[in-house]
Amino acid sequence: MEEDVQTLSGHVEKLLANMQRLIDENSRLKAELSSSQSRNNELRQRMADARSRVELALARLPADAGDRS
Repeated sequence: MEEDVQTLSGHVEKLLANMQRLIDENSRLKAELSSSQSRNNELRQRMADARSRVELALARLPADAGDRS
């Protein structure tokens, strides 16, 4: 009986250690995801800004600029 309690106690300790490891990993991954999403949003905005600048530059070109040889 005492041996069963010791075995069970060992399993519970391992379970608690794994649970804490997973909680820590989950927290780290959430922070990493948040950072990646922020960076992604920043890059999307920069791409939209660049696209707008290119479209504006193209609109300023004379209509026959591409026809000259």
